[in-house]
Amino acid sequence: MRGQPTLIAGLLLVMVLVRFGLAAFGYAVPDALMAALGAPADANPQMPYIVRVWAVRDMVLALLVLLARPATLTPLLIACIAIDATDVLSAVLAGRAGLFDAPDTFGLMTTAIAALVPETLALILLRRRQPG
Repeated sequence: MRGQPTLIAGLLLVMVLVRFGLAAFGYAVPDALMAALGAPADANPQMPYIVRVWAVRDMVLALLVLLARPATLTPLLIACIAIDATDVLSAVLAGRAGLFDAPDTFGLMTTAIAALVPETLALILLRRRQPG
C-alpha cells in the first residue's frame, strides 16, 4: 500500500479496516460474530475453530496489503478479490441449499462485499496507472 495516491490508499485502508476489524472481532468472540451472521455456534460446535481459522487468514491478508510494496500490491489484491468473491458465492450457495434464510444469506454476503468493493476499485485504479 506504500507509495500509492491518496484515493487508492484510502480504498485500501477501507478494505484493510473492514477485513482486519471483522476478523479481529471474529477471533476474539467467534460465537458473537456467528450469532450476528445468523449461524449460531450451538448449531455447530466446531464453528469457533472455523471462524478463528478464517479470522487469522483475513488479519494476515490485511497486514500484507497494508505493508505491501507497489510491485506486490496487484497480486495481493487479485488474491483478496478471488477470496472475497468465493466467500460471496459460498454464501449464495448456502442460502440456496437452505442453510440460511434470505436475511442471513445477505448478511454473510455483505461482509465479503464490504471488502470486495474497495479492493476491486483500488485494483482498477492501480491497473490504469500501470503503463502498457
